[in-house]
Parts: sequence; structure tokens; C-alpha cells
Amino acid sequence: MTVKAPAARPLRSLQIGRGLAALFVVLFHLNNSVWGIGKYFPDAFSSLLSFGNSGVQFFFVLSGFIIYLVHANDTGRPRQFLPFAFKRFVRVYPTYWVVLFAVLAALLVNPSLGTPDERTVSRVAASVLLIPYPQEPIVSVAWTLEHELLFYVIFSMTILNARIGKWVFVAWQAACLANTLAGSSEFPYGVILSANNLLFSFGLAMAFLFRKWRCPAPGFVALIGALAFIAVGVHKVYATHLLPADAYIVAFGAASAFAILGACNYERRHGLRVPRLLDTLGDASYSIYLVHLPLLSLFAKALFASGVAGLLPQGISLILMVCVVLTAGVTFSKLIEMPLIAAFRKFRPQRPATVIDISQPNEF
Repeated sequence: MTVKAPAARPLRSLQIGRGLAALFVVLFHLNNSVWGIGKYFPDAFSSLLSFGNSGVQFFFVLSGFIIYLVHANDTGRPRQFLPFAFKRFVRVYPTYWVVLFAVLAALLVNPSLGTPDERTVSRVAASVLLIPYPQEPIVSVAWTLEHELLFYVIFSMTILNARIGKWVFVAWQAACLANTLAGSSEFPYGVILSANNLLFSFGLAMAFLFRKWRCPAPGFVALIGALAFIAVGVHKVYATHLLPADAYIVAFGAASAFAILGACNYERRHGLRVPRLLDTLGDASYSIYLVHLPLLSLFAKALFASGVAGLLPQGISLILMVCVVLTAGVTFSKLIEMPLIAAFRKFRPQRPATVIDISQPNEF
């Protein structure tokens, strides 16, 4: 008789990274969707905020890292396929559908909020299923979920058959690298062979090292990764001669990988206290990511319609918007996301007791 080993405590350093990455993305969209827009604030708030979308690259690396930590022992075990697929479905789709259908309802009530093609059957269906489509999903930030799901599908092949799945994964990564070097962004290659897909392998590699190797100077590795991440962002903003867009994607991913590896090793060796705010933001990061853009639009309209925006310094307006969006995201997570996950988990397939999870972080 086999007994399931007790799971280790969640890696709280991942919560810090997840919370900061969500905040980065919120600040990026504030700087590009409220500031820098003629009808609101015509000038960008700060050019430094323009690389906040690099939080997406961090999330891709983090996804690869967590999937390997939690499911490395599932490869070559076909009985684990249904539990894996169900878990991925529950983490991604139900919460996303709530946001999507709310946006679709708003478009039906007030068509001027969107474009005519956002009401076509094909685009709605692609958005519901999160399958690649020539235009971005109706919930625009959900483009990242298309990459996530593609990664999950290919990783699931290693669960059904470890050898075939690994070769499929290697072939996919090689094709992504070739397409990145060729610089092709045409549909569908810009999705299925994107440079962003390479970042999942960065996360997998760091998780493999985390399981097998004790980093001798984890704090230094984490610091180098964080500083490199910032340096890449500063170069992207201020450099006279910019690198290709894919080069920045890979550079942000590499920096994120070292930051994650160093931080997790540091926590394993020394422990880590996570500020309650970042812990909360980390738990709610998926909800924040999904709801922040429509909420920013609504709140900006309210600020200007009421005249409040003209009375406040722009810095206060920005802080106010950030606080409102983060609070709304956390509230949405507690009232919608977490109850939905709990409800669906009642129907989850049973994982065999021989599987041992190294960590149980929020897996998105």
C-alpha cells in the first residue's frame, strides 16, 4: 500500500512575483490606455511604465516552473491525464467566462463600446474557446491564455506518453525558436510559434534545477535576475537603437527565470516572510489580470464625467485608479473566482495516491 507524502508548504516567493507581475501589467495599461489617450490624459504618465507588459513574460516562465513542480511525476502516467486536464480547465475557463460574458453583455447593450466584428459568431466562438484567431480575443488580455492552453495541451502529451510527448515538446520549441529567428508574426505562427512560447521551457528548466540542485548563492541569483529584468526594461524604453521585439521577450524571460530560481532557493534555505498585500495580490493575480482593463476604462470615464479628474493631480489619479482596480480584482477573486474553483473541484477526478507534489501554489 502506498501513502501520499505530505505536501510541502507553498512557495510564498512565487506569490511576491505573481503580485508584482499583476501590478506591472495594471500600470502598463494605465500608462497606455488612460494616459497617452487624447480624451483622457494626452501624455503618458511615465515612459518607464511602458515596459510593464513584461509582467506577461514573467507569468509565462512562472507557469512552466509551477507545472513542472506539480506535475513532473505525472509524465508517462496516463491515469493522470484527466486530473491534469480537469485542473487546468478549472483554473482557466470558469473565471474567464464570467468576465467574457459580462463584456459580451455590455457590447449587446451598448454596441458603441466595441466593434462590429466583436459580435460575429466566429470571433465570439474563438474567444469562448480560447483558440487562435486572426484578431485578439474579445477580452483582449486573454491572448496570453491561448499560449497557456497550447502549453498545457503539449505538456499533457508527456503525461499520456513520456517519450512521444517530450519529442513533441522539443519539436515545438525548436519550431518556435526557428520562427523567432525568422521574425514571422503572421497568423497563426504568431501564436503557435511565438517567442513567448519559449519561456515555458525556461520555467521548466528552472524547476528541474530547483528539484535537483541547491543553489549556493540564491539571494545573489535572485538579485541578478531582478536587476537584469529592470535593465532590459530600461533599455527597451531609453535605448537609441532598439532590439527586435522578440529579443526583449526572450531577455525578460531569461531574467525572470533566474529571479524565480534564486528566490525559490532562498526561501527553501532561509524561509521567507511575504507582505500580506503581495500575498493577497498574488492569490488574486488571475482575477486582477482579467478584470483590470475593462475596469480601468469604466473608472476613467467616471472620473472625467464627474470632473474629479480635473481636480486631482495626475499622480493622485493614478494611485486612486490602481487602488480601485486592485481592490476590485481581489474582491472578484474572493467572491467569484475562488468559489467557482471550489465548486468545480467537487467533481474533479481522483489523483492516485502515489503522486507527490513538491509544492501547491496557485497554479496560474
